[in-house]
Amino acid sequence: MNNKIEPTLVATNNVSFTRSCSRKALGSAIALTLMGFGTAQNAFALEDFRVLPYLQQPGTDGMLFTWFTETNQNGSIMIDGPGLANPLHFGSSPSYQAKLQYTQAELNQSITGLDKGSWLFSSDNYKHSVDVRGLQPNSTYTYTVTQGDSVFTREFKTAPTEQDWSHIRFIAVSDSETEPLGRATHREWQPGTIASGNRPSLSNSQWATQFGTSGSGANQVLRYAVTETEGYKHNLAIIDSRNPDFIVMPGDLVQGGGYQPGWDEFFRHNAGEFDDVLTKRAILPALGNWENFGALNGGYGTFNDPIFGDNVFGPKFGREKYKTYFDMPENGTPNHQGNYYRIDYGPVTIITLDSSNGEPDDRPQNYGGTGQPPKLTGQEYTGPGTDTQNNFSRAQYESFGGNDLSDFNPGSIQSKWARAQLEQAREQGQVIFVQFHHAPYSDGEHGLPMNHQQSSGQGGTPMRHYQPMFEQFGVAAVLSGHSEMFEKSFVDENGDGIGVYYYDVGVAGDGLRGERRNSPGFDNNRLQYNPFSQWSADEHEAEVWEIINGVEQLVAGGKHYGHLEVNLYKRDDGYDLLELIPVYSFALLDDNYNLLGTERRIYGDKISLFITENGSVKPVPLSPALLLMGSGLLGLLGFSRVKR
Repeated sequence: MNNKIEPTLVATNNVSFTRSCSRKALGSAIALTLMGFGTAQNAFALEDFRVLPYLQQPGTDGMLFTWFTETNQNGSIMIDGPGLANPLHFGSSPSYQAKLQYTQAELNQSITGLDKGSWLFSSDNYKHSVDVRGLQPNSTYTYTVTQGDSVFTREFKTAPTEQDWSHIRFIAVSDSETEPLGRATHREWQPGTIASGNRPSLSNSQWATQFGTSGSGANQVLRYAVTETEGYKHNLAIIDSRNPDFIVMPGDLVQGGGYQPGWDEFFRHNAGEFDDVLTKRAILPALGNWENFGALNGGYGTFNDPIFGDNVFGPKFGREKYKTYFDMPENGTPNHQGNYYRIDYGPVTIITLDSSNGEPDDRPQNYGGTGQPPKLTGQEYTGPGTDTQNNFSRAQYESFGGNDLSDFNPGSIQSKWARAQLEQAREQGQVIFVQFHHAPYSDGEHGLPMNHQQSSGQGGTPMRHYQPMFEQFGVAAVLSGHSEMFEKSFVDENGDGIGVYYYDVGVAGDGLRGERRNSPGFDNNRLQYNPFSQWSADEHEAEVWEIINGVEQLVAGGKHYGHLEVNLYKRDDGYDLLELIPVYSFALLDDNYNLLGTERRIYGDKISLFITENGSVKPVPLSPALLLMGSGLLGLLGFSRVKR
């Protein structure tokens, strides 16, 4: 058994919500929910907020504050804290966001298990943004936003300087894919390795009766014990309890960027009635394939609507909503604004890329036909390919008036920008992380190139073009999602022991997939297409089942909702310590499979890396002193595990 248990947090936030209640009662429910997690909330109603204030663009001198209302009413924000003789006061001017109105299809939608329309707000969205700068670095301030009769107060912390810091913690979490349907949906729970005991029966067990099954035949699986909504709630509660400095989210935030109820649900979780994680620290998001998807509204195609008109293109519609909610630092190319950007947080640099559009466009139908290149089978690999999605082309996108697609391949504007940022960050001695959605190295659903017979048409392999660049400039880790699984890969092209770690952290609160199989069923038939994989929850975290009080209970291991915790510690001996910790939220069930809460646990693949004065990773020779440091022998760079 390879599971480690750390001090636990039992999350018990099960506050229900209906839109039939008054806005004032809803505000009180938010206050009670937040107080339940130990975050003292003002005893004021919050009905004047549609989305609570959330934080972006963290810097040494301040932060960007954004919130949304349903009325065209000015707001204000007050900042108080170190270095201020008197509090700072700023006003906000609401800006109407027509792109965030509900479509007729959304207004007409019915969702099984929910009262019709209970998840809807009004169709009016007004955006408030205040960029506060001029504050002291590495300092804690209080901000108070007043909107109508509602008053919201929280603390935030400015970033440290590159020199003046002691510990930085951030969380990487992907594929939340929020939507109201998630409140009633238990996702498929693909079985992985079984260490002892047996999974409950698919046909007549209490588990199958209570939570259901998915699929059929050899591919039939149990569904997970908590809904998507509860899974994400508890995952966020654990994240909040660790008090990270910021959160990176490499894509698939919502179940369709063009689906407004999905965005409403995302902010209920992160800055609303479910939780307020992003009101206390900044979010650094990336575009995922779902942000390029219209969902109910046209999918990857077009839709007609009495409000938005005819022939509205779903991918463009989705990207516009994403860019309404998130404001990124400039990247030098106005048409690409918001696609890719850089944030420095003390000694840490986060470079965010857009993996949505590769050129030339490609699709699985270009292979295997008469006069076409053959399709690959098994573990055959002929190259990464050029495109991560076969859903729409640049020509199609631009025919609907879009001008913001950014190719990621060598020679592209984005690729040149990335090299310049990496080079500059390395010269500054930064510890560099990169995030984008499509995992380049994956044993999961989206790990195969476009020319493979099992390709999903959304494989992340084209992003492998960046690996030589990442290795050259000493990137510590690349953070992605997409395959809805937890996996770590390590790539060292020149064999010098210094390479790049790649993580798929796509287990925020949606699917719970495993490794791609080479044939139907879940026996010993993993395709294992990724030769650089070192660890996955599917393969290496075996499920341990026991009969407790006559009931089959999972007591350890398995696939669960979770995230990657990253810690950087300053040390005095010339080598700083970087920890990468895969965390999961373990559901605690009673004898009737009712959820008691969740427990923070860590998988058995916590690793430690050592950082030199110039910010790059360094292999460290084994010694008794080093074995006492950090969190384990296997984590020392240069002594990585070999999977196969």
